[in-house]
Amino acid sequence: MPDNIIARHLVDYETVLGDRNLITVTVGPQLNPIILSLGKLPDYRRENSAGASFAKNKSDTPNDYRIHYCEGEDWFSVDLALTLENFHSVQPISDQEWLLVRGRSSGDKDHNAHVFGAYGESVRSFPAGDGIEDVQVTKDSKIWISYFDEGVFGDSELGRSGLVCLDHNGKQVFDFHSVCTGAAPIDDCYALNVCSNHETWLYYYTDFPVVQLVDHKVTGIWRNIPVAGSHAFAVSNENVLFAGGYNNRKDLFKVYLPTKRLKKLKPVTENGKVIKDFNAFGRSHILYLSTEKALFAVDANII
Repeated sequence: MPDNIIARHLVDYETVLGDRNLITVTVGPQLNPIILSLGKLPDYRRENSAGASFAKNKSDTPNDYRIHYCEGEDWFSVDLALTLENFHSVQPISDQEWLLVRGRSSGDKDHNAHVFGAYGESVRSFPAGDGIEDVQVTKDSKIWISYFDEGVFGDSELGRSGLVCLDHNGKQVFDFHSVCTGAAPIDDCYALNVCSNHETWLYYYTDFPVVQLVDHKVTGIWRNIPVAGSHAFAVSNENVLFAGGYNNRKDLFKVYLPTKRLKKLKPVTENGKVIKDFNAFGRSHILYLSTEKALFAVDANII
């Protein structure tokens, strides 16, 4: 039987959003929760005549996005200028700006990354590539972007390496191909964790190694990890805390990297209630669990 691990409650979505629709939840480099919402129902998918569903790059009617962000114990919000863009990711990019990114792109010239100012005004835009899995921005405004297989093997050049870093204006300053000597190429970057201005970790298909980058150089590769198919992890010293995997989506797994020793953990609330259904993302030493109604955090430093 797995041991229980307490997931600290951070926020109930309804108390922040009211009757607005949640689009995504994340954290920035300061590990403060950020929520992106819409006042209308999202218009993110379309169906063809055969009934197959596809992502829509733009909505048929303007989107009224609102960013809700937490500082200390207080929540604040900023309304963005109306846009047809269907955004999937949000990150603070400086003390005064916000980066919104659409995960799918129609080509290398498609500006699917948009920066908004402190009052929600549009500031600039640039291409970010197709098939985006995750976007994480550092304190010094470097933009790390990971890609799933349709980005790696698609028509957009930017996603071919599976992982890139851009500056605050969208200029590429790093790609994984340039440093992956000794590491297998990325077919699909399942999970990304940007810990600091200097340190980034990744975990990817097909063999699911854990790779550490420091200042854009590979400084560690751990193969034969006993967890396959996880989409989120946190790191603490020599431990990695994964959220689920191919064969088990409901538990967490701590892996001690030097020996690959595996320990199964079951996330529970502070009242002891098991958290069964969640999506997860990791940033630094914190693994975040997002349920239908609330956001929780598990600190890998205390396991």
